[in-house]
Order: sequence, then structure tokens, then C-alpha cells
Amino acid sequence: MSGGKNGKRREYAPPPEVLKLIQAKKLNEVLGGLSDLPTPLSSYEEKGNEAAGLPSPDVRGGQLTIGVADGSTEQQRLCESARRGVLSAVERVMAESGVSKEAAMTTVLTQAKMPGFEHIAKLFSLAADGRGGGGKLPSVRTIKRWFAARESNSLAPKSRTEDMNVPSWLPVFLECYRLPMKPSVSEAYRLFVSRLEALPSPQPSSTGRVGDVPSIHQVRRWLGKLGNVERERGRRGARDLKNILPHKRRDFLHLKPAAIYTADGHTFDAEVLNPLSGLPFRPEITTVLDVGTRRCMGWSVGLAESRFTVLEALSHASRAAIGALWYVDWGRGFENLMMTDEATGLMGRLGMTMTHSRAYNSQAKGASERSHNIFTRAAANLPSFVGKNMDDEARQKLFKLSRKEVRLHGKILNSPIPTWDEFKGYIERVVDEYNDRPHRSLPKFTDREGKRRHMSPNEFWALKVAEFGEPPRVSPEEEGYLFRPQVMRTVRRGEVSLFSNTYYSAELMEFNGETVRVGYDVQDALWVWIYDDLGRLICKAEWHGNSTDYMPVSVLERAEDKRNDERLKRNELQQQNILKERRVPTIEHQDSVNIGGMVLDMGQIKAKAAALAARRNREDDLTVEAVAVKAVEMPSETEAAAGWSVPSEASERFALYQRLCGQTDLPPQAQRWLERYPQSNEYKALSKRAMLA
Repeated sequence: MSGGKNGKRREYAPPPEVLKLIQAKKLNEVLGGLSDLPTPLSSYEEKGNEAAGLPSPDVRGGQLTIGVADGSTEQQRLCESARRGVLSAVERVMAESGVSKEAAMTTVLTQAKMPGFEHIAKLFSLAADGRGGGGKLPSVRTIKRWFAARESNSLAPKSRTEDMNVPSWLPVFLECYRLPMKPSVSEAYRLFVSRLEALPSPQPSSTGRVGDVPSIHQVRRWLGKLGNVERERGRRGARDLKNILPHKRRDFLHLKPAAIYTADGHTFDAEVLNPLSGLPFRPEITTVLDVGTRRCMGWSVGLAESRFTVLEALSHASRAAIGALWYVDWGRGFENLMMTDEATGLMGRLGMTMTHSRAYNSQAKGASERSHNIFTRAAANLPSFVGKNMDDEARQKLFKLSRKEVRLHGKILNSPIPTWDEFKGYIERVVDEYNDRPHRSLPKFTDREGKRRHMSPNEFWALKVAEFGEPPRVSPEEEGYLFRPQVMRTVRRGEVSLFSNTYYSAELMEFNGETVRVGYDVQDALWVWIYDDLGRLICKAEWHGNSTDYMPVSVLERAEDKRNDERLKRNELQQQNILKERRVPTIEHQDSVNIGGMVLDMGQIKAKAAALAARRNREDDLTVEAVAVKAVEMPSETEAAAGWSVPSEASERFALYQRLCGQTDLPPQAQRWLERYPQSNEYKALSKRAMLA
């Protein structure tokens, strides 16, 4: 351009070579400015769509046309965003350099191959749909199709969908695979092939005919298409399959204190000494938890889970608070007349309502089930731990040591097994520590030290009590009436019968023929408590002589005797079977025996043995005569000891022991017998019988 005469200006076009140079320089500046465009990959990884400046999903009219809700994959959304970046770069080149769309596309493709424009090459690689050769740039025609696709809101590539048409052989294979033995794919495939080969001809199905046998790789691919739950049907039972099904979580934070009590029994994972026999065994622990606060309200220990251990645990809990709902399983310790009877049951006397969880649905009682971990961890701290985490060698070593002591001494002397009292004290400390330890299912708060932590069961219980008030509890005066088991009995001439024992009170005279409530003590059978229909105490009846035993037998003693009788029967049967299987070896008669080169004549040895026996008999006769002469001068009771012999009858042996027990001038053989006889089972049985007589 130049100034002309009379103010006129003229424009002159530069030569074509100069125009090309100017245009190339401008394109380089524009393409170089494209480096500030974020790549979709970095945007997805670091910032997300909106923070990276990329179009947001599900926005029509020039934005992304697909989103997560449409069922698209992340790769589809990433590819669409990259294609929009390529189209934006082409449009920017067109706007700032003034070239045509096709020239701008060619320029962008050309520059993507040159050093310094790696960000453009990255956009093209992300925009590719995976077809064609890897790493190649798209053609101009492909970019034109992207422009057209953007106008129709279909810029995202099509996703590859799997063929979900069920082949006809799949149901046959699933019959071989869905077995409770849980066969592997290879084992199920072999069974599947053998079934197909046994068929006379291809069998028709709803989708066609069985046809050719598929390969094991086809089978594996189809198993991968099945859902994780559907694949396990038949291999796992309904109860086991429920562990992988969706579930609901129960909210308990809104419950009042003592609103719901739950209880369960747990076999302790360590051995302790039985309080009755002194032998090692694993006791049963029953715990009562408040569901709303996760606080352990009561506990008991026993030889096994029974109604009496449950009664003791509930009585322990009710001294702190009486629960409104008793949520337990269907075990015999919970579902029995002592608990549920309308007239005499403990639930009615306490005013509690019993409800049961569904059978085989332990997930619904997660609070009580998880409480078992308290005692599992506690058992692991004892040297007598026998849980699954205990080393097998160490467990076997302790087992052999303790059983050897029992076999040699009849009791435990040196094995590190806690006694019954030590065990109960240890469990009490464990429960106290649990109630004071933060519980992860309870709310968080900031303690006095400024630490953010979960509340402990005791802390949450105190918070609930402050909010809802103190729940009712059992007073000491009410414990006897509430926690003694009761049964209904009919009064006969001032007497009531209970467990083969008869109890009498003169105050029952006017209640003859009426049905009353009889409360009894589990540990003491000397007394029973008589109540009327309204629960008022009538009298305290004493054990009388009209019973099958001379001494009262408590419920626990009767149960223990029954259990011991059954054990003796089993041991006797086992002993008889062993004796029947025993082979008695016999030694055949031989005239001579060769021992180390020395030949012994068995006839001579037999003759010498007969001569020695005759000589010994003569000496014994002389000894008996001497003792008989001396015994004339001894007292009558010492006579039996001097001519000492053990009677053949058990009663006579027991009487002989009682006569000679206080004497000191006895023969050595009699003294040794007096020392050993009290250790025999015969003496123990006869002594117990004499005490009961």
C-alpha cells in the first residue's frame, strides 16, 4: 500500500512467495498457541472435566453428547473430548489465519508430525477409536466426518458390545458346574463333554440345537459374562449365598438405653480347669449386650450353654437395667418354659418381650456375633489358647503335657492352665476393659485431651441415660422372686413335689388341691418358695422325707449324675469292644530252649520249680502257726490284722478299712493296704453311699 496524488492510496499484492511465507509464519504462531489447550487425559486424571476447561458431559449443542448415566465407558467419553479438541484446533487455525477448513485440517495434520507439536499429536492419538493401524494420524476425510458427527450429536465412537445371545450348550454346562462340590472349570468341562458325547444326537433347545462341543476357552469366556452371584448359584447354598447378596444396615443410635437386649453363647478358645473334675475343658460364655449402646450388661460362664447360664447372665444384666426386648436365637438356652411360660416364665415376671431372629440368619445379630471377638482376643493372651491361630506344635505340646499329668496324678499340677476362679476374674476384667474401650460403631467426639475418637460403650450409655433417663432395674429385694426358676405344682396335704423331692409347710394346709407357683434355687435343694397366682409369697417349704433320696438332690446334681452315668456306660461299652478285639498270645510247649548258645532243659526247670514251691509252702505253714499262737494274746480287732487277708466282697473290705483305720500296730502288708485303699474308686463310691445313708 502507498500514498497517491490527491490523497489516493493504492494496494499492491506481494508476490506469491512472500504471501506463502507470511501465511506459514502465522500458522506456526497459531499452532504454537494451541499448546495451552489441556489434553483430555490430563484433565480426567488431575482436574476433571469442568476444572480442565473441557466440555461437561450430557450437554447438548456443541458439548459432550454422552455421560455416565447413558452407560458410556470412560474411553468413549475421553475419545469424544479429544475429538472436540481437534475440531476446536482446526476452527482456531481457520479463524486466525483465514485459511479454508480443508487447508486448516491439512496444516494441523502436518504440524502434528513435526517436533514441538506433541500436544496436537496427543489429541489425535486420544481421538482415534482403535481401528486401523496404531499410532497413525487420521485422514482429512475422517476429520470431516467428525465435523458432521458433531452436528448430529454423535461424536463419540461406538462401543463394542459383547454377544449376549445364550448358546444352547450353556445350560448343559451350568448343570455340571453348579454343583455343591464346587468343581473347577476344567473338571466341570470334562463332565460336560462326557454328557454331550453320551447323547445319541443333538438335542433341541429354546435357542437351537446343541451342535458342536465348545472349547474350554469359550466356556471360560461365557462364565466371565455371568454375574458373580448368578455364577455361584448351586455351588453355594442359600444360606452361604446370602453372604454376598445386598443387605440392609440397621440403625441403632436412636434407641433408648436397655431398649433391646441381645445374647449369645460362645465356647471359649482356651482351656481352663473344670471346677468339678479338675480336668482341662473349654467353658461356655454367655453375654448380654445392649444393642443401642453396645454395652455388655451381663455375662455368665458355665460348663455348656444351658438355660441356667442364660438365667445367670440375664440376672446379672437386670441388676443394671431391665431390658424391654429380648432379641435372641432359637437355642434351647433361650427358648424354654423357664423363660417363656406365661405363668411362671422369667420374661413375664420381668416384663420383657422375647423375639427371635430368623434361623440361619446370624447377620441379623451382628452385635452379639461380633462380641465373640472380645473373648477370642482374650483367649489368645492365655498360654492354654487352642484357637485356630495357635501354632499346632505348641498346642500339641501343651495338650500332651496336661494329659500326662492327668494320667499320672489324676489332676493338673504344673501345666499353665488357669483355675476356674482365675478364669472368672480374668473374664470380668476383659468385660470391664471392653466397656471402657472406644467402639468404632459409636459416634465420635473430642475427649478431654482434645483427641477425636469414638465413644466407649460406657460413655455412650451415660449419654443415653442423661438424655432418656435411668431405665428400671431389679432391686436386691426382688432378686429372689424374679430370678428363681418357677414351675406350677399342686398342693397335696401340705406337700408339693419337685424333681422327685417332697417339700412340706404347715401353711399349705388350706391350699390343698390348688395349683401354686413353686420357686426353687438351682444350687440349693433344701428349700422352695411357694407363691399364689398373683405372685404373692405364701410360705417357704422345707425338704421333707417323702422323696426318693435321703438327702435332697439339687437340679444341677441330678444333671451331673445323669451325665456321669452316660459316660460310664459309653466307657464300659468301649472297654468290652476292646477286650473282644484283644488277641491272647499263647506259648507252645518246648522240651528245651536255646538262649545265647546255652541249652535249658524245660523238664529239669519244671522239677526245680516244684521243689521250690513245696519248700515255700512248708515255710508258710510254720509262719501261720506262729502267728496263730501270737494272736491269742492280741485284741480281737488286731487279730484280723495279724492274720491279714483282704476280703473278697467290697462291703467287707470297706468295713475292714473302717475297723483298722485308727490302729498303728499293724503288719507292713496291712499298713500298705490301708494307704492305697482310700485312693480306689471303690472306696470313694462306698464313702459317698455311706454319707447319703
